[in-house]
Amino acid sequence: MATVVVLATLIAVASLVTSRPVGAAPRAARLTFDRDGHARIPFDIRNSHVWLRGRVNGSDSVWIVLDSGASSSVLDDALVRSLSLRVSGEHHAHGAGGVQTGLSVDDVTIELPGLSVHRRTMDALDLASLGAMQGGRPMQAILGHELFQSCVVRFDYDAGILDVWDAGRAPRDLPGVTVPLTLDRNLPYVEAVLTVPGRRPLRGRFVIDTGSSQALLVAPDVTRRESLGTAFPRTLVSIGRGVGGELRSRIGRAESFALGSLEFLRPTIVMPDSGAHITAAGALGNIGGQLLSRCRVTFDYSHHRVLFEPAKNFERPFETDMSGAALTRAAGEIAVRWVSPETPAAEAGLQAGDIVTEVDGEPAERVDMAALRLRFQQAGRPVRLQVKRGAEKMEMTLTLRRLI
Repeated sequence: MATVVVLATLIAVASLVTSRPVGAAPRAARLTFDRDGHARIPFDIRNSHVWLRGRVNGSDSVWIVLDSGASSSVLDDALVRSLSLRVSGEHHAHGAGGVQTGLSVDDVTIELPGLSVHRRTMDALDLASLGAMQGGRPMQAILGHELFQSCVVRFDYDAGILDVWDAGRAPRDLPGVTVPLTLDRNLPYVEAVLTVPGRRPLRGRFVIDTGSSQALLVAPDVTRRESLGTAFPRTLVSIGRGVGGELRSRIGRAESFALGSLEFLRPTIVMPDSGAHITAAGALGNIGGQLLSRCRVTFDYSHHRVLFEPAKNFERPFETDMSGAALTRAAGEIAVRWVSPETPAAEAGLQAGDIVTEVDGEPAERVDMAALRLRFQQAGRPVRLQVKRGAEKMEMTLTLRRLI
C-alpha cells in the first residue's frame, strides 16, 4: 500500500488541499483546449466555493469544485465505482481531521466547457460528507493544480465566469494589483500582513485557496505561538469536517489584512485547534473564498504572479455566524454540536445534542446547509426551529445578532 500525504482541511473550516510527500515528482497532466487556447466557463458559488459542471471520462454531468489549494486533483470514490474506472492501488490520505484510505485510479479525463484535463493516474477519496457540508450537493471531483500549472486562470466572482487561457495566448495587460507568487508543493503562496487586536502585525506566507470557504485561516502552530486564542474580545466555536474526520475551530475578527497595496478591513479568521495538514511548514495560513470573492482574481504561474482587481463589493462587511450554534448534517436531520454561551442559540434554550427537525417551517432533510449558513448571517432576523431533545419536542426562536 503506497502512502500519500493529502493536505485537506475542508468544510466550513478550510480547504480541499492535496499534496504528495516532499521530493515526490508531480504527476504530469495534459490539457487540451477545444479552440484558440481559451475557454470561458460559467460557475456557481455555494458556501464560497467555486462549483463547475463537467464530465469525467464521458460521464453524465458531474459537480466539480475548483481549488487552487489542491496540489493534485481528486475524484469521489463513489463516482469511481459508478463509472467502473480502473483502480490500480490504495494509499493513506492524511488530512486535517485524521487519516483515511483512498484509491489510485488510472486514465482519468475531466472535461469542462472548452477544455479537458487528462491524468494517467488520479487519487480518489470519499468526498460525500464534504459535499453535503459544503454545498448541499455531491462533490464528485476536485480540480486543482493541473488547471493552473500551464494556464492563466481568472475568476470573475461577480459575473460567475472563469476564463482559462493557455499561458502563451493570455492577454498581455491584465488588470489588477500584482502580487508576487511562489509555488510550494504545487500550491500558490503570497506574502501578506495580518493584524489582530493587541498583537504585533504577522507578516508571512499565505496560500491562496479557492477551495476554502472562509476569509482567512491561521495555522494551529501560529495560533499557539502568537497566543491568538486570547487576542480577541470574543470568539465563536465552529465544527467542520476534513479528510479523516472532524475539526474544531475558533472564529475571531482581525483588524486588517494587507495584500500588496490592498487592505481588507476587519476580516474574520478561523483558528483550528489542531490539524497539521493545513498549510506548508512556516506559512501563516490560508486566504479563502470569502476574501477572494471581493476581487477578480487572476493566477499567472508562468510569470509568478497573481492579480487582484477590487470588485464593487470590495468593502462589504465580513460576516459570520450570528446564532452561536455549531450545526452539522446528521443523516436527514441537523445535529447541534456546540452552543456558545451568551448567544441567541443559548438564550433560546438550544443545547448541544439537540436535533433540529425544522427550520422556519421547512423539514430538516430539505434544508440546504449552505443556504442556512447565509441565513444565520443576517442581523435582526428571527429563525424558528423545531427541536427534538430525547423524547421531548419543542419550538424556539433565535433572533440573530452580530457576535464578534
